[in-house]
Amino acid sequence: SDWTCTCRAPLQGQAVAKASLCTVDECVETACATCAKTTCSDAGQTCVESNPSSTSLSDWVCRCVAPFVGSATAKAALCKVNECSETSSTCTTCAKGACSGATPAQTCTEPNDSAHSLSDWTCTCAPPLSGTATAKAATCVIDECTATC
Repeated sequence: SDWTCTCRAPLQGQAVAKASLCTVDECVETACATCAKTTCSDAGQTCVESNPSSTSLSDWVCRCVAPFVGSATAKAALCKVNECSETSSTCTTCAKGACSGATPAQTCTEPNDSAHSLSDWTCTCAPPLSGTATAKAATCVIDECTATC
């Protein structure tokens, strides 16, 4: 009763005098066909293996790192961020109230929430004022000849 069952690589596990429970962390292991290898890390994302069972393969998940959101199973995620509504300190390109806190208050618009399209948010003045600026508060002006106050 001193025999040992050891799982074959890339599986991990060992048991004495009985069958071993073999597991594989597809986020860590690099020697398996279904493993994440560097898919998530190359994309600047975190890899999560929720079920390391040897019968549950290709279930690892790439998760975006804050302030970005998004996840995908067995592939890199498409990360997104709304620079108008995101307020975390990790978002260095976000508006963080630049529009709503301006005088007068302005509307913030995010035309493209892709993680590859940053600093594209705009502040727009509310009528009867006019003015728009990208990635900063707008300078609001009024045309006194055409405006109805």
